Amino acid sequence: MKTDLPILLRMAAWWSAHGIRGRGVVSRFIGRWQPTKPPLFIQTRNGAALSVDYNNFDVYANIYNNGGCWDENVMDCCEHLLRPGDVFYDIGANTGIFALDLAKIIPNLKVVAFEPQPSLAENIRRSAERNAFANFAVLEVMLGRDDRQADLFLTSHSIHASVVPRESKFRRLQVTMNTIDTVVTGQIAPPPDIIKIDVEGSELSAFVGAAKTLSEYQPTLIFEADENMVRMGYTISDLFSELSQAAAYSYFLIDNAGALNPAKPPLKHGNYVALSPQHVTRV
Repeated sequence: MKTDLPILLRMAAWWSAHGIRGRGVVSRFIGRWQPTKPPLFIQTRNGAALSVDYNNFDVYANIYNNGGCWDENVMDCCEHLLRPGDVFYDIGANTGIFALDLAKIIPNLKVVAFEPQPSLAENIRRSAERNAFANFAVLEVMLGRDDRQADLFLTSHSIHASVVPRESKFRRLQVTMNTIDTVVTGQIAPPPDIIKIDVEGSELSAFVGAAKTLSEYQPTLIFEADENMVRMGYTISDLFSELSQAAAYSYFLIDNAGALNPAKPPLKHGNYVALSPQHVTRV
């Protein structure tokens, strides 16, 4: 059953689904305009409480309107591949919906959510506390190919935050960048079994910074390969090449139903799985 939103936010969610134009703009404006912003939670599809960031209500309105889902086919894929007790990295967690929904349904799942946007990270922490998830960590860092301070460009949509701005108007945010190798070797987080990553085109940089981890632990990866690669100057083949240097991965395209189809040329934009040799029985 859907969460009972306050009337103005309910109107914003309706406009997000049915408005003639400006669906994201209107719902985002209404969320930011709220005179008071008490803690508010909506439900994910498996019943986890998801704390709402009023400043980015357009994203939550979409989740609310879609039964607590975001990219349902990818959520289905993650749920299918994970096993009780696994360590799951949600890189570019944004609202945290993947991490939270999976923590709700997979027994003893150990979750590490990586989100550099402070307001979103704060709401993921609030969600984890509300759900009383014991094995749930939020790291407010951006992952890349090295360890340094870096610029993250925030545009109108929180889901489009990127190291290269997608819009002419943006806000520059300086954040900490780490490599996955630093996170693992520094024991900041345990080695991952499954990684879901959606970082608006910075996937290749994150994989370069994970070379040791990928080679030693061979986690399965679920990643997006879309037009953002063009802005960053690489291709899907470059992603596959980088990963294949670390392990004998098998590659699959996630279809609209969440099923895995072997990736064959010509490779097209979409959501992919790099399946670890140690996880072949999970497919």
